[in-house]
Amino acid sequence: MRPTIMKVSTEAIAHNARLFRARIPSHVRMMCVIKADAYGHDAVQTAKKLLSAGADAFAVAIVEEAEALRSAGIECPILILGGAGEESLRQAVRCGASQAVYTPKMLDIMQDEAARCGKPAKAHLKLDTGMSRIGVREEDDLRAMLAFWRRCPDVQMEGVFTHFCVADTDPEFTMVQKERFDAGLKLIHEAGFKPIAHAAATSAMLNPALQYDMVRPGIGLYGTGVPEMAGELRYGQTLVTRPIRIQRIQAGDTVGYGRTFTAKRESYIMTLPIGYGDGYPRILSNQASVLVCGQRAPLVGRVCMDMIMADITDIPGVTLEDEVVLMGRQGKEVITPDELADYAQTIPYEIMLGFAARVTRVVED
Repeated sequence: MRPTIMKVSTEAIAHNARLFRARIPSHVRMMCVIKADAYGHDAVQTAKKLLSAGADAFAVAIVEEAEALRSAGIECPILILGGAGEESLRQAVRCGASQAVYTPKMLDIMQDEAARCGKPAKAHLKLDTGMSRIGVREEDDLRAMLAFWRRCPDVQMEGVFTHFCVADTDPEFTMVQKERFDAGLKLIHEAGFKPIAHAAATSAMLNPALQYDMVRPGIGLYGTGVPEMAGELRYGQTLVTRPIRIQRIQAGDTVGYGRTFTAKRESYIMTLPIGYGDGYPRILSNQASVLVCGQRAPLVGRVCMDMIMADITDIPGVTLEDEVVLMGRQGKEVITPDELADYAQTIPYEIMLGFAARVTRVVED
């Protein structure tokens, strides 16, 4: 078997969830976000572990993700956060998942499917308070939506929610969004609806003013995104492989496509079986490091589709049997998704869920 493996610790994710549960008031529910295969961590196994760690509900992005959880026997509430076409809306009703809605047409389809199947539908009304992505934005549109909802007796307004777009960087605009959300809630309550209200994802969930009835931890579950808990959270992924070649080269020799690295001395180059075809970003060329024998070895040359090279000249004794960590901890050293994201000029989310299917996942408790 190819030695390039992504080890996933569902216990690390559960540990983070328990930390959040301890900091969130007992009356505030916790909807754990496990979209995109739990940010690349295996949604089904993660969900099962989170149920014992304080999760009250789960959030996904598309109906297929909800159906996968239902097929695995997960019966708790599931919210589909994203927009949806007609067939997806009907599928949501059939699998018993709640759906984010923001147009009368969406309600009409769900009402029709609920009546046709003889089972109630559930939905969460999405309010656009500043993200400009999906949701009801104008007051007149919200009033019209609420009026239409009264004609949909088989669609329960289970929840109402919004999404803060700069909760981690701009508290002033976040409060503007809160005020808009509160105004929408007032209209909803005046119309006779009593849904669960939720707004805060990871970066806002510890702020009591933003917790409402429920919070939605996402990236924090997987080890990052909560500066005030740095050192307490655990990362859920460890990416490992083993060398396929160790070769001595001479001063003046070059490494890789484009000859972007030239050895200044006699050097030992370790080749590893992973590349951008596996989701290891090419932009990490000549920037990132890997861990071997508990020490950092810098990447040299360009990341290839299937291989990368690292300089192990200053790490004596490396063999083809040594485990190499590309992301994770080895000894006292650690390479985090955040570190790789900085080099790649992106965010840790993209690093975590960017690895291809040919990287074998091994889920560990």
